[in-house]
Amino acid sequence: MIDELKRIKQMRRNLELTQKELAKLSGVSQSLITKIERGNIDPSYSIARRIFAILEEQMALTRRSIVIKNICTKKLVLAKFDDSIEKAISLMKKHAISQLPVIKNNTIIGSISEETFINNYDKITDGNIKVEQIMDDPFPIIPTDTPVPLIRDILKTYHAVILMKNGKPFGIISKADLLKQL
Repeated sequence: MIDELKRIKQMRRNLELTQKELAKLSGVSQSLITKIERGNIDPSYSIARRIFAILEEQMALTRRSIVIKNICTKKLVLAKFDDSIEKAISLMKKHAISQLPVIKNNTIIGSISEETFINNYDKITDGNIKVEQIMDDPFPIIPTDTPVPLIRDILKTYHAVILMKNGKPFGIISKADLLKQL
């Protein structure tokens, strides 16, 4: 049990909780938390169990509240609206990605994906086509502090989502990025 009690301090710090916050959540005094962490006192079984239950609950909440900015791809690869389809395909192959935001004058105006190419296969094989001629609507744009649970439904409909910070693209999250978290 004593070895387990030594984990309280590390768990609390990993969660970025103060002793006061852990005490309040656990229904004990801050001084008791301090004494337990220093090894000056052995709490009753019920108190130790309550503290560990709170720490585990907080860890579960932290896992559920991972924000998108921590799992997105920060290096945005972009296609210009007047790029050739060959250039867009080359970018996707080079970076091993399946979709690209499309920009014009540094503003995202559309998107292009593997599905876009498949849906427009006949046009693409007929000649020198530009991205703007087959691009789809832009991916949804969300703030960087959006929790992961809110993004799941969006990714059921769209290939990707663009993250914005201070009015500028910060990153992109795709279904593959979300799957990495599982």
